[in-house]
Amino acid sequence: MKTVIIIPTYNERENISAVLEKLEAIFKDCPKNFSMHILVVDDTSPDGTGGIVKQKGKQYSNIHLLVNAKKEGLGAAYIKGMNYAIDKLEADLVFEFDADGSHQPKYIPLMLVEINKGADVVVGSRYVSGGSMPKDWGLNRKIISYLGNLIARTVFFTFQYHDMTSGFRVSKTEFLRKIDLNNLLSKQYAYKIHLYYALHKARAKILEYPIDFIDRSKGKSKFPKNNIKDSLRVVFTLRYKENERFIKVCLVGVIGLIIQLTIFNILRLVINNPFREIRVLGWPIIVPLHTLIAVELAIVSNFLINNYWTFNKDRANSIPELLLKFIPFNLASGGSIVIQWIVLILGTKFLGTSFIVDNLLTITGILIGLIWNYTMYTKLIWKKKD
Repeated sequence: MKTVIIIPTYNERENISAVLEKLEAIFKDCPKNFSMHILVVDDTSPDGTGGIVKQKGKQYSNIHLLVNAKKEGLGAAYIKGMNYAIDKLEADLVFEFDADGSHQPKYIPLMLVEINKGADVVVGSRYVSGGSMPKDWGLNRKIISYLGNLIARTVFFTFQYHDMTSGFRVSKTEFLRKIDLNNLLSKQYAYKIHLYYALHKARAKILEYPIDFIDRSKGKSKFPKNNIKDSLRVVFTLRYKENERFIKVCLVGVIGLIIQLTIFNILRLVINNPFREIRVLGWPIIVPLHTLIAVELAIVSNFLINNYWTFNKDRANSIPELLLKFIPFNLASGGSIVIQWIVLILGTKFLGTSFIVDNLLTITGILIGLIWNYTMYTKLIWKKKD
């Protein structure tokens, strides 16, 4: 398997030569079915980093250099490197590897062994048993790193992972091809969170391998000041995008709830004895007229708002299209009516009827029916177009 280790650089003259030599030395310990290559992505370093890499490329034929015209950020450099490794070098695997010495080459053969065992992605993790953080890191930096991972895992509900901010990772390119790499939410350090989650969503088998993360010994740290803010932006933007439709359906539901409760209470005062008994096939059924009328008007409101806002990409525009969607929408919403009807009838039977009881039962029925409605809307009415 052709394996390309991507190393972004900017002013790494003091480190790059030693890093490349250590990698070349460790390649001898890699499993024999892996063909090892190095791709240095240099952001036109003014200190001559690119020149050193060119010289090493003359010494080792498996070292490649990709020069960027300008510095755009760590994430941007990695993405350019991945695209180049996939399209030009035809890589089967790519490593993300830092040039500052914080990632130790000795773990590369061990991580490749896990690929041979069936993993699609192997992440060098500081937070699994056997892994560690730099001992000379201050308490503040350790807390920030730990909390960053905890927030990401909590927001994404991915508690099976422990180090979603790790920058040491090997991934099969067959999964990277499934991801829109050019449109990751960050071009800085937070790209790694988006990419980790995207690999998870692509159903890659992700394994975390314990590593001892060490701090750079030479050169200046390039840890951006806005990294925390950028990471939080990526995490919560991804969560919102993932649940955007559901959030909008809930907001529309609130509007429908206000409309329904308003009409419900007006009719409750206007209609004398709104509970009417009808017979269906000889069976007596009690029908709450105020609920049915209020629900139907709320359904009309929900349909129009959902069509032009929540599901605007798949919306109906002409009157015939609106009718074709509204009829099944109305029928599907009948499930919510049935749920609210059952809750109201059973509730008033045991709790009696009053302003507070009737409204609480109505709200309860609406909340229970929300899951039914959202499922019908996404799977039947506004099914996403391929």
